[in-house]
Amino acid sequence: MLNGNLLVIMGVPEFGELTLESNMSVQGYPMQMMLDGDRIVIASSISYWNLPTDDPLRELMSEEVTVSYPGEEEYSYTYTRVQNLVKYTVVDISDRTAPEVERELYIEGNYHTARLVDGTMRSVTHLWTYIEGMRTWVHLPQTYWESDSDEERMEIWNQSMEETIAANQAIIDDLTLDDFAPHIYEVGDDGLFQHPISSGDCDEFSASADSAGRGFTTIMTIQMMSEDSEMEVDHITSSWAHVYASQDVMVLAEPANDWWWFWRNFGWDDATNIHVFDISDPTETTYVASGRVDGTVQDQFSLSEHNGVIRVATTEDAWGRWWLETEEWTGPTNNVFTLVAMECMIPEGCEGDSSEMVQIGHVGDIAEGERIWSARFVGDRAYLVTFRNIDPLWVIDLTDPTDPEILGELEVPGVSTYIHPVDANTLLTIGIGPGEDGLGLDWSMTQVSLFDVSDPTNPTLADSLPLSPAYEEDGCDEWGCGWSWSYSEATYEHKAFTYWAPEQLLAVPLSTYRYTYDEVIIDGRTYTYSGYEFVSTLELIDVDAENGTLSTHGMVNHSEFYNEDGLSGWWAGSTSIRRSIFMGDYIYAFSAAGASVHRTDDLEPMVELDIPGHDQPETYYYEEGEGDESTDPDTSPSDGDDPKEDEDSATVEG
Repeated sequence: MLNGNLLVIMGVPEFGELTLESNMSVQGYPMQMMLDGDRIVIASSISYWNLPTDDPLRELMSEEVTVSYPGEEEYSYTYTRVQNLVKYTVVDISDRTAPEVERELYIEGNYHTARLVDGTMRSVTHLWTYIEGMRTWVHLPQTYWESDSDEERMEIWNQSMEETIAANQAIIDDLTLDDFAPHIYEVGDDGLFQHPISSGDCDEFSASADSAGRGFTTIMTIQMMSEDSEMEVDHITSSWAHVYASQDVMVLAEPANDWWWFWRNFGWDDATNIHVFDISDPTETTYVASGRVDGTVQDQFSLSEHNGVIRVATTEDAWGRWWLETEEWTGPTNNVFTLVAMECMIPEGCEGDSSEMVQIGHVGDIAEGERIWSARFVGDRAYLVTFRNIDPLWVIDLTDPTDPEILGELEVPGVSTYIHPVDANTLLTIGIGPGEDGLGLDWSMTQVSLFDVSDPTNPTLADSLPLSPAYEEDGCDEWGCGWSWSYSEATYEHKAFTYWAPEQLLAVPLSTYRYTYDEVIIDGRTYTYSGYEFVSTLELIDVDAENGTLSTHGMVNHSEFYNEDGLSGWWAGSTSIRRSIFMGDYIYAFSAAGASVHRTDDLEPMVELDIPGHDQPETYYYEEGEGDESTDPDTSPSDGDDPKEDEDSATVEG
């Protein structure tokens, strides 16, 4: 388990048991871990600004630059080539009580995602490249701003533009691949070294026609468990992309630079560039083709590959363009596209064996005026949830990828943000509940829904179950009694949504908190207390797909990990249960402060463990009228203090 900046290793001697074996620090901020036998690969993010001043990584990421201008004193500054590194750490956990670091690899950029299969890791990172001296703007002289002549101003503009382009071109001509490709470093026997950048087959370059970005998405393919440090690296110029991967295909979907916010784009076209890679060979990643579809992509579940066909669900014109003086914008609409890779049929527009992703099918004008909130491709069907005031579920037939068609639609209150297929005829979703009148959203309510799609032309809502509020207080007539809105990570992170098919049980976290005012007695003295009270639960739901019902099974409660002795300050980290696992007849729940094991049938608690790695809030004690403060409970009044002083009160603040 990754907790804070720690790798925490726990043992499961038998189902229903849990032991704390060891923990070790991880450099940077841990993002993800991947397990392969007795080895773990941990991906973490490292900021240049958080590195110690004597860290050798600082020297690799920056250099001192001296600048001088005629008539002015020269000055120096630190030129930072990049500000972030992604680190991959291979840890040997064959001895669970003494994990050992085997390999440390760094790549410039920001972490996107990674996958480890049979020792081969493919990582996807993104780097916004900064080239010293390059201008992405036109520097206009003062005469431009002082001139009242449009003709003169345009002449100055054009001349300044040409000068900027010429200056940039001179800088570009002097660049090598090493100047802008992300650098990769590794810790060897003699310290840090940089992996050399070899051009290989990188003798051609192409970019999207309207691309103005200077970002690179990097796909690194490497045998992480091998002593051989050779790796294959592919770079593609792109914005930040959504990443989807099947067993043999990886797809990057990145917004083209003419999407809705791109300044001074006077058309309504927003688009997404689709880049496809072959990952069937574990030793390499091969670029296949690129294409473009209208609209923007919601997330990875809006992408799919099935029998060689790429399927994409998009929303067009989601936001409009505020700088346009027009009434033409009618609101968003939605599409499903199907694409395949085809050899380029225009010889004069292609080079070598170039191919492109060609659209072979399309169904559009889905839910006009609404946008996609969730999507899922299952076999020959696509399921979309769109929303404006009410939540339609759309069923789309993709049996013939050249002619996709809408089969059915269902309008239900609320909105689903994640779709999980239970079987061929049933969908289980989680999202936000409806407003009181059935329209709009009640953001304080998390809702689980069960859909019957056995007749795709007539999908039906089998059942729905509101999970909120996370806590109800007896005798409370006021709304919420001070409790904040309940929320669940599962509404936006599918890894927090755990469905156990053998027992037809769903587990999702649910949390809330409130600000509290109360009195506490410490060492016989009364203190006024103000702080926070947290509710942190894992809701278990019985899912009966056959009869189409949802019912509450019970809950696992981690609240006491965060409300010790009734005193709690604000937790800087999450107090929610982050992940859960069904093992045999037991449910394991993990949050930042603790882990627990419960029997699933009756939720009898079996084990509770405090977990290291979280930042526990401090409690501050203030003497009324004095302003003295202490974070040490031992400085609180004791039973031996003056009885008159015991009658006074003090303030405790979290």
